[in-house]
Amino acid sequence: MGLAAELQKIYDSEINVRISWLWDGGIDVRLGDDMNGYLAEENVRSMSEILPWLQEAIAHFYPHSAYAASLDAEVKIRATTRLFKPPSIGATAICPHCGAANASMMDELIAYICRHCGKAVEADPPKVQ
Repeated sequence: MGLAAELQKIYDSEINVRISWLWDGGIDVRLGDDMNGYLAEENVRSMSEILPWLQEAIAHFYPHSAYAASLDAEVKIRATTRLFKPPSIGATAICPHCGAANASMMDELIAYICRHCGKAVEADPPKVQ
């Protein structure tokens, strides 16, 4: 299946991704969005590397999604052991008080006020999956 068809299936599963590039800087692929934050990111060198990374990232972070259910067993197995790079900017911070996702647009998140419940939260540094 082609990249366009797979991206449509990811979109239909309501999974947010971002793909961007600057010429000669590789292709940045991120799982997540600006509003809720990002779970992982990768810089790949070619278009052919986008889909395999997205499939493994989705199988890892959204294993119960409709999209992950449609993936081959070998992709799901690779996803369980693959290490994903946490995003350098825009990581997802989960409020320990209410469970709401809060996006961080800083390089390093030390503390924040939850946009949902309004409580102060001290943030732990991101962990590599």
